[in-house]
Amino acid sequence: MYLKGRLWRCICGHWCFNVGFTAIGKGEDFNLSDVLSDPSVLQIWDWKGCHGRYIDFTVYVPGGTIPAERCGTVYEVAAWFELRCCGYCEDEHSHLAVAGYEALEEYQFV
Repeated sequence: MYLKGRLWRCICGHWCFNVGFTAIGKGEDFNLSDVLSDPSVLQIWDWKGCHGRYIDFTVYVPGGTIPAERCGTVYEVAAWFELRCCGYCEDEHSHLAVAGYEALEEYQFV
């Protein structure tokens, strides 16, 4: 993700990312943060726009983490994010500064 505009250089906060999986057919719906052993890998702490406006990171998801039925499960997938200040994602007193999402595609896991 590349943040355009000069104002981003003046913003700082804590990025929170997540990916949701909605089963098409038989299967359970879930969020990636609920099945990872360390969901903090979906966060960027103490981000400062003055250090760069390009955000790109990879999250390793071990095999077998995404539930799949006997012949596989198709999921509709969407990703969303928040930028929070004055606290962290789980902090009820943090302030939501930016939020957004992107609907992705359908994927089959076997």
